[in-house]
Amino acid sequence: MNTNKRRIAVTAGLAVVAVVVALIAVFLSGAKPGADIIGISLVIILAIITVAIIKTVEKKNILYICLIIGILMLVAGSALAMIPASKDSSGSFSAMAIMGLIMVIIAGVSLRKPADYNLRDERSLKIGTWAISYSWYLAYLLVILMFWLSFFEVVALSAEIVLGVLMFLMPLSAVVFQCYFSKKEDVY
Repeated sequence: MNTNKRRIAVTAGLAVVAVVVALIAVFLSGAKPGADIIGISLVIILAIITVAIIKTVEKKNILYICLIIGILMLVAGSALAMIPASKDSSGSFSAMAIMGLIMVIIAGVSLRKPADYNLRDERSLKIGTWAISYSWYLAYLLVILMFWLSFFEVVALSAEIVLGVLMFLMPLSAVVFQCYFSKKEDVY
Protein backbone atom coordinates (compact mmCIF):
# COMPACT_ATOMS: atom_id res chain seq x y z
CA MET A 1 0.00 0.00 0.00
CA ASN A 2 1.56 3.30 -1.01
CA THR A 3 1.89 6.25 1.34
CA ASN A 4 -1.08 8.22 0.03
CA LYS A 5 -3.47 5.28 0.27
CA ARG A 6 -2.19 4.54 3.77
CA ARG A 7 -2.76 8.17 4.84
CA ILE A 8 -6.30 8.10 3.47
CA ALA A 9 -7.02 4.77 5.20
CA VAL A 10 -5.61 5.95 8.54
CA THR A 11 -7.48 9.26 8.34
CA ALA A 12 -10.73 7.50 7.44
CA GLY A 13 -10.29 5.02 10.27
CA LEU A 14 -9.54 7.73 12.81
CA ALA A 15 -12.52 9.79 11.61
CA VAL A 16 -14.87 6.86 12.01
CA VAL A 17 -13.47 6.04 15.47
CA ALA A 18 -13.74 9.69 16.60
CA VAL A 19 -17.34 9.98 15.44
CA VAL A 20 -18.30 6.63 16.99
CA VAL A 21 -16.71 7.65 20.31
CA ALA A 22 -18.59 10.97 20.17
CA LEU A 23 -21.86 9.15 19.47
CA ILE A 24 -21.21 6.77 22.38
CA ALA A 25 -20.53 9.78 24.63
CA VAL A 26 -23.83 11.34 23.50
CA PHE A 27 -25.65 8.07 24.18
CA LEU A 28 -24.03 7.62 27.62
CA SER A 29 -24.89 11.20 28.59
CA GLY A 30 -28.55 10.27 28.46
CA ALA A 31 -29.37 12.08 25.25
CA LYS A 32 -31.11 10.20 22.51
CA PRO A 33 -29.04 10.29 19.33
CA GLY A 34 -31.61 11.46 16.82
CA ALA A 35 -31.43 11.79 13.08
CA ASP A 36 -29.76 15.21 13.41
CA ILE A 37 -26.77 13.85 15.35
CA ILE A 38 -26.39 10.84 13.09
CA GLY A 39 -26.69 13.05 10.00
CA ILE A 40 -24.02 15.44 11.27
CA SER A 41 -21.79 12.47 12.10
CA LEU A 42 -22.11 11.03 8.61
CA VAL A 43 -21.38 14.42 7.04
CA ILE A 44 -18.29 14.81 9.23
CA ILE A 45 -16.99 11.35 8.29
CA LEU A 46 -17.59 12.03 4.59
CA ALA A 47 -15.91 15.43 4.80
CA ILE A 48 -12.85 14.17 6.66
CA ILE A 49 -12.34 11.34 4.18
CA THR A 50 -12.82 13.70 1.23
CA VAL A 51 -10.41 16.27 2.68
CA ALA A 52 -7.86 13.49 3.24
CA ILE A 53 -8.22 12.49 -0.40
CA ILE A 54 -7.86 16.10 -1.51
CA LYS A 55 -4.73 16.58 0.59
CA THR A 56 -3.00 13.40 -0.58
CA VAL A 57 -3.68 13.15 -4.32
CA GLU A 58 -1.99 15.14 -7.01
CA LYS A 59 -4.36 14.32 -9.86
CA LYS A 60 -6.20 17.43 -11.02
CA ASN A 61 -9.35 15.55 -12.08
CA ILE A 62 -9.88 14.23 -8.54
CA LEU A 63 -9.38 17.74 -7.16
CA TYR A 64 -11.98 19.08 -9.61
CA ILE A 65 -14.42 16.34 -8.55
CA CYS A 66 -13.87 17.22 -4.88
CA LEU A 67 -14.34 20.91 -5.71
CA ILE A 68 -17.66 20.13 -7.40
CA ILE A 69 -18.77 17.93 -4.48
CA GLY A 70 -17.84 20.73 -2.08
CA ILE A 71 -19.84 23.29 -4.07
CA LEU A 72 -22.83 20.95 -4.18
CA MET A 73 -22.61 20.32 -0.43
CA LEU A 74 -22.33 24.06 0.24
CA VAL A 75 -25.31 24.97 -1.94
CA ALA A 76 -27.50 22.03 -0.85
CA GLY A 77 -26.71 22.45 2.84
CA SER A 78 -27.37 26.19 2.73
CA ALA A 79 -30.62 25.78 0.81
CA LEU A 80 -31.93 22.94 2.98
CA ALA A 81 -31.05 24.74 6.22
CA MET A 82 -33.23 27.68 5.17
CA ILE A 83 -36.34 25.62 4.43
CA PRO A 84 -38.80 26.12 7.32
CA ALA A 85 -40.00 22.49 7.19
CA SER A 86 -36.47 21.18 7.84
CA LYS A 87 -35.85 22.88 11.20
CA ASP A 88 -35.41 19.48 12.89
CA SER A 89 -32.42 18.69 10.69
CA SER A 90 -31.08 22.21 10.20
CA GLY A 91 -27.95 21.34 12.20
CA SER A 92 -27.11 18.55 9.75
CA PHE A 93 -27.67 20.84 6.81
CA SER A 94 -25.55 23.61 8.35
CA ALA A 95 -22.77 21.10 8.99
CA MET A 96 -23.05 19.97 5.37
CA ALA A 97 -22.71 23.58 4.19
CA ILE A 98 -19.68 24.21 6.41
CA MET A 99 -17.98 21.00 5.30
CA GLY A 100 -18.71 21.91 1.68
CA LEU A 101 -17.09 25.30 2.20
CA ILE A 102 -14.03 23.68 3.75
CA MET A 103 -13.79 21.25 0.81
CA VAL A 104 -14.11 24.10 -1.70
CA ILE A 105 -11.34 26.08 0.01
CA ILE A 106 -8.95 23.13 0.31
CA ALA A 107 -9.59 21.86 -3.24
CA GLY A 108 -9.25 25.38 -4.63
CA VAL A 109 -5.95 25.95 -2.85
CA SER A 110 -4.70 22.51 -3.89
CA LEU A 111 -5.50 23.24 -7.53
CA ARG A 112 -3.47 26.45 -7.40
CA LYS A 113 -0.33 24.88 -5.86
CA PRO A 114 2.73 24.52 -8.08
CA ALA A 115 3.79 20.98 -9.04
CA ASP A 116 6.89 20.98 -6.82
CA TYR A 117 5.06 22.29 -3.74
CA ASN A 118 5.01 19.01 -1.79
CA LEU A 119 8.74 18.38 -1.89
CA ARG A 120 9.80 17.36 1.60
CA ASP A 121 13.22 17.20 3.07
CA GLU A 122 14.46 16.30 6.54
CA ARG A 123 14.43 19.91 7.73
CA SER A 124 10.79 20.52 6.73
CA LEU A 125 9.71 17.25 8.36
CA LYS A 126 11.57 18.21 11.53
CA ILE A 127 10.00 21.67 11.52
CA GLY A 128 6.53 20.14 11.11
CA THR A 129 7.11 17.67 13.91
CA TRP A 130 8.32 20.33 16.33
CA ALA A 131 5.51 22.72 15.38
CA ILE A 132 2.85 20.09 16.04
CA SER A 133 4.56 19.13 19.31
CA TYR A 134 4.65 22.74 20.51
CA SER A 135 1.05 23.24 19.42
CA TRP A 136 -0.08 20.17 21.37
CA TYR A 137 1.90 21.28 24.42
CA LEU A 138 0.38 24.78 24.29
CA ALA A 139 -3.11 23.27 24.00
CA TYR A 140 -2.40 20.97 26.95
CA LEU A 141 -1.26 23.90 29.08
CA LEU A 142 -4.38 25.83 28.09
CA VAL A 143 -6.58 22.88 29.10
CA ILE A 144 -4.87 22.81 32.49
CA LEU A 145 -5.36 26.57 32.89
CA MET A 146 -9.03 26.39 31.90
CA PHE A 147 -9.59 23.48 34.27
CA TRP A 148 -8.21 25.38 37.25
CA LEU A 149 -10.05 28.57 36.32
CA SER A 150 -13.26 26.58 36.17
CA PHE A 151 -12.47 24.54 39.30
CA PHE A 152 -11.90 27.63 41.43
CA GLU A 153 -14.95 29.26 39.81
CA VAL A 154 -12.95 32.19 38.50
CA VAL A 155 -14.83 31.88 35.23
CA ALA A 156 -17.67 29.62 34.06
CA LEU A 157 -16.58 27.73 30.96
CA SER A 158 -19.00 25.73 28.89
CA ALA A 159 -17.93 22.76 26.82
CA GLU A 160 -18.63 24.70 23.64
CA ILE A 161 -16.25 27.49 24.64
CA VAL A 162 -13.46 25.11 25.65
CA LEU A 163 -13.78 22.99 22.51
CA GLY A 164 -14.06 26.06 20.29
CA VAL A 165 -10.93 27.61 21.79
CA LEU A 166 -9.00 24.36 21.36
CA MET A 167 -10.33 23.82 17.83
CA PHE A 168 -8.93 27.19 16.74
CA LEU A 169 -5.83 27.24 18.94
CA MET A 170 -4.27 23.98 17.79
CA PRO A 171 -4.10 24.53 14.01
CA LEU A 172 -3.37 28.25 14.29
CA SER A 173 -0.57 27.73 16.81
CA ALA A 174 0.86 24.91 14.67
CA VAL A 175 1.06 27.31 11.72
CA VAL A 176 2.64 30.02 13.88
CA PHE A 177 5.22 27.59 15.29
CA GLN A 178 5.91 26.26 11.80
CA CYS A 179 6.58 29.80 10.53
CA TYR A 180 8.75 30.52 13.56
CA PHE A 181 10.85 27.37 13.20
CA SER A 182 11.22 27.80 9.45
CA LYS A 183 12.85 31.21 10.02
CA LYS A 184 15.42 29.71 12.40
CA GLU A 185 18.50 27.99 11.03
CA ASP A 186 17.92 24.83 13.05
CA VAL A 187 14.98 23.76 15.14
CA TYR A 188 17.00 22.09 17.92
